Amino acid sequence: MNQGPKDLVVHKDAPASNDAKDKKSAKDTKEPKIKEAFDFPTPSDLTPKDLAPNKPKAKKEPPKEKDAKKDDKKKDAKPPVPKPPEDKTPLVALKVSSAAPLPLDGHWRHIFFTYDGSGKASGIKIYVNGAPIETKIVADTLTQATIRTQAPMQLGWRSPDANPSRETRYQDIRLYGRALTADETRRLPFEDYVAEVAAQPADKWNADEFHSVSQFYFNNIDPNVRAIEAQIRQLDAELDKLSEGGDLTLVSWEKPSIAYADILTRGGYTARTERVEANTPHYLPALPSGEPHNRLALAKWTVSVENPLTARVTVNRMWNEIFGAGLVETTEDFGIMGQRPSHPELLDWLAVEFRESGWDMKHMYKLMVMSAAYRQGAKSTPEQLARDPKNLLLAHGPRFRMDAEMLRDVALQSSGLLVNKIGGPSVKPYQPQNIWEQIGIGGSDTLVYEQQKGDALHRRSMYTYWKRMAMLPDMDAFDAPMRDVVCTRRQRTDTPLQALVTMNDVQWVEAARALAERVIKEGGKQPEQRIDLMSQILLAHDPSAQMAAVLQDSLSKMEKHYAADPKAAHALVSEGETKSDASIPAPELAAWTMVASEMLNLDETITK
Repeated sequence: MNQGPKDLVVHKDAPASNDAKDKKSAKDTKEPKIKEAFDFPTPSDLTPKDLAPNKPKAKKEPPKEKDAKKDDKKKDAKPPVPKPPEDKTPLVALKVSSAAPLPLDGHWRHIFFTYDGSGKASGIKIYVNGAPIETKIVADTLTQATIRTQAPMQLGWRSPDANPSRETRYQDIRLYGRALTADETRRLPFEDYVAEVAAQPADKWNADEFHSVSQFYFNNIDPNVRAIEAQIRQLDAELDKLSEGGDLTLVSWEKPSIAYADILTRGGYTARTERVEANTPHYLPALPSGEPHNRLALAKWTVSVENPLTARVTVNRMWNEIFGAGLVETTEDFGIMGQRPSHPELLDWLAVEFRESGWDMKHMYKLMVMSAAYRQGAKSTPEQLARDPKNLLLAHGPRFRMDAEMLRDVALQSSGLLVNKIGGPSVKPYQPQNIWEQIGIGGSDTLVYEQQKGDALHRRSMYTYWKRMAMLPDMDAFDAPMRDVVCTRRQRTDTPLQALVTMNDVQWVEAARALAERVIKEGGKQPEQRIDLMSQILLAHDPSAQMAAVLQDSLSKMEKHYAADPKAAHALVSEGETKSDASIPAPELAAWTMVASEMLNLDETITK
């Protein structure tokens, strides 16, 4: 059965009746045939007579004279037809309908119902495409009567006074002398079609026919499938138990039919030329033979030996993360518009090593950071800078400003505030007010930013909640990309806004105060000892004499300033949600907080 949409337009060339004096028959008008995967073409040239052959003809009203006066019309107006008396004959019938209406989308559906002869509405079952659907009982008043009748059987039209199903088509109507079982009903929509296909040689089947025969065989004939389905049901039940109480997320689901796309002429959706199925470009290795072209085949192809792209692209991105620039500088483009590799043999060797190690990413990172190229010094000569300013030839060790997330984590780690918890939901740390509200949509659950408390303020940056169109300002200043586009290679800029963040953002001021508390408690009594410890924490070496002298001079100035202004000292050490150590005088802690902030802003601190 096919139910067209409510706005289906009847072909304008179709006749309105079977009268011999009507216009030209619609048979003379040939509609183009539409080739579809699994649907039957829906005819749009059926006449109203074809749609309701048993409905009595409407009585023709005599034409009205155009020049008749209004008064004459009122005189000639027929009196209103009285409504027929209400039929109070008791209904003796069984009436069952589907709980939910079928969608009017123009697709063909196999409708089947069975009756067990019990005289009860509960004995009627309705199936759509072989699967039982939920039903509701409308009438159950047959009692001791029978369904045998002399009235002719009609589809889509109960009586002359009822509204017929005008946009409904029927094909291959069958009556069975017994109630079919649920298994027979499930096979019914497909078995006949598969039998027709199987009668032809297999080498003449197209992809749709091969798919239909395969699905029918595995679902109805192959004995191993039932055992596998039982295992799947058991595993699904175990999976449901594991996910009880968890958050729902979007998942992908394979379509039961083959996925297709159409080649469009000049991009026009109505100008389709050729239908193609999922496949790889002709200039790349083919998908595994003998397997359906689905996501599993694509996954196998992605990591196959014949496809070198996956390993090459991945190790190049690892190299870019470690050294600041990839062996192929354009990490996002390995095509003809991208850069040539600076070390082709090295890229090949790393790709093979990655694949043969079982795609072990930890092994590859360890291999790179323990290499001689990575462990060499970052100092360079003027000649090297003139010849290779980007260090693509690896004449010295990597030197580049760290990414936004790494900088925040370095500040939290050095101060001792970083929470090392692994996993869990995203968190909402410090953020200026009215960021989300400026671009939020009414009714959205992300209209207002609600900052969290406690450990959520100091989780690793990878757990920070991201709003796609509202970048965190401290991350944005350090070139973190927007999340509405894909980015495989970040730009690195140096702007005054970055110093504004590291010296004034509450996250960085709080980290500087916590670092100051740490060196005061662990570094000893002398300023030199505390400065040495702070340098070891942030720079991994003792400070030079010049650096130590500059930091001691800054400390002296800050001590005098905050000793004269205790309120400013108290305001500084009160920044952030974490409480300051009350055992340390506020002016002393404030002075060392400024020294720690100064060291956190060193180029050597934020540069790898």
